[in-house]
Amino acid sequence: MFEEHSRVGPEFRRRRVQAGFSLVELLVVLAIIGAIVAMGIPLVNEQLRIAEVRSITDEIAVHLRAARMIAVSQHKDVVVTVNADPTNSVSYIGTNGETRLITMPGRVKIKSGSSVSITFHSDGSSGATSTVTTESTVSKAIERWTLSVNTVGLITVAHVRV
Repeated sequence: MFEEHSRVGPEFRRRRVQAGFSLVELLVVLAIIGAIVAMGIPLVNEQLRIAEVRSITDEIAVHLRAARMIAVSQHKDVVVTVNADPTNSVSYIGTNGETRLITMPGRVKIKSGSSVSITFHSDGSSGATSTVTTESTVSKAIERWTLSVNTVGLITVAHVRV
């Protein structure tokens, strides 16, 4: 009986000592995770700013296409006004005669394009080739998105990082 007890005792102690992690091991793992997160936050922040300027540019493109469709469906000219400074917005008259106003977020600026207004005619064409440029500073570089409207009325989007 005494032998059985002595055999069980050390095995039980060994298992108990080997189970789990030490405080030092946990702190090392937490420090590694903290370093990875600290390096990742600026990258995520930069991607969010790029996504912000891209999404507002895509939104402007959608509104330009909507204005073109209104011109075609209602058989009338629709004028899209681009206001660079100080309002930093794009506006046009919607289907029910209401003014549609798209205002840029604080970090995104409209730079002066080729014209301050874009006119879509009842056949879907545009009065002239026009551009609208949006910019935002992202980590010491400028994200520049350019919307181009050709005379046929098609809208394209181009991107460059300066």
